Amino acid sequence: MMRNVLSLVVLSLLAGCSWFGDKKDEEVIEPAKLSRIAAELNLRPLWSVSVGKGAADKAIKLEPGLSESRVFAASADGRVVAVEQGSGRKIWEQDIRKLYTESEINHAFAKDVDVITGGVGVGEGLVLVGSAAGEVVALNQSDGSMAWRGEVSSEVLAPPQILNDLVVAQSIDGHVTGFDALSGERRWSFATSIPALTLRGTSTPILRADVLIAAFSNGRIALIDPERGVAAIDERIAAAKGRSDLERLVDIDGKMVFQGGRLYAVSYQGKLVAIDLSAGRPLWSQDASSVVGLGSGFGNVYLAEADDQLSALDMDSGRVQWETEALLHRDITVPVPVSSYVAVGDFEGYIHVLAQSDGRFVARRKVDGKGVYTPITADGSRLYVMGNSGKLSAFELQ
Repeated sequence: MMRNVLSLVVLSLLAGCSWFGDKKDEEVIEPAKLSRIAAELNLRPLWSVSVGKGAADKAIKLEPGLSESRVFAASADGRVVAVEQGSGRKIWEQDIRKLYTESEINHAFAKDVDVITGGVGVGEGLVLVGSAAGEVVALNQSDGSMAWRGEVSSEVLAPPQILNDLVVAQSIDGHVTGFDALSGERRWSFATSIPALTLRGTSTPILRADVLIAAFSNGRIALIDPERGVAAIDERIAAAKGRSDLERLVDIDGKMVFQGGRLYAVSYQGKLVAIDLSAGRPLWSQDASSVVGLGSGFGNVYLAEADDQLSALDMDSGRVQWETEALLHRDITVPVPVSSYVAVGDFEGYIHVLAQSDGRFVARRKVDGKGVYTPITADGSRLYVMGNSGKLSAFELQ
């Protein structure tokens, strides 16, 4: 409990809230005002459906998941839905609270606290979410019925991952747990020590047939054997600096990129690093700070800095290809490639689309009056956006 309180304190301090001293001395950071763009494309609305209530906790970012012709989405109040990609028609809806007994609900879910904290993971016929009860809940994609529930050591804030017969979930206390995808039986648990004071969040593990890559709030990255849950490599990529606990935060909470045997990762108040895993050597690194992480495309890695500067860096050399400060302090989401472009959302609910080639703005649309904190999900030229209001919307880039 104390660690969660400290994490919330950190988020408040980083947001500019003054806990000590005269408020007149506070530095007020204003978000960049949007300039008019010469639109080259249109984000055409296709459909929109209400999933449930938006999250009270900003750290909860429930990403839509895609499987075959369906979109799976979850809301913080416990609802999970399956929607037809083409029409937006709801195929089924499940409230995960109905999968618990009354006594379990009273014990596991506090009043006015978000029910679903992590998701949505999809694969192998399952839909996966993390619950405030400290569990991974697996539903059947066919009808939303429960397949199994598996206990983890703490909250899961990132989408659980699934491949073949293995499900993995990372919790905020530095644990990664592996489950049998069919039965939900726990296979193994990997743990690393983390600082007492951290940002509230976790990176999403990358699961491949031969390796599981996990990053932690202590600035370390582990390459874990998916079969045994044992780390073959456990290396620090960001070193804490400074005297205060705030200055020494080096959490790796954002999205990583794994492509062509290379891993790209960025920490808060640390570095963006490129590592050739096949050769076991670093390629390049540069000072950077990010909470949401990285995207990739066109031979670039896209970095959303903590102050919301957006940059494209060459994957081979780390050389900056382009950068823009047009979205500074707008709480942008992780950059997501869509067709020949890259898209981000912001705190006012706008979706911004930029050309991957040179970073020029080609489209913009306001999609949710309460903002967009959840990463966009893209498929071809289509974008699926889960807004802070609990609404799932689909758009076509034309």
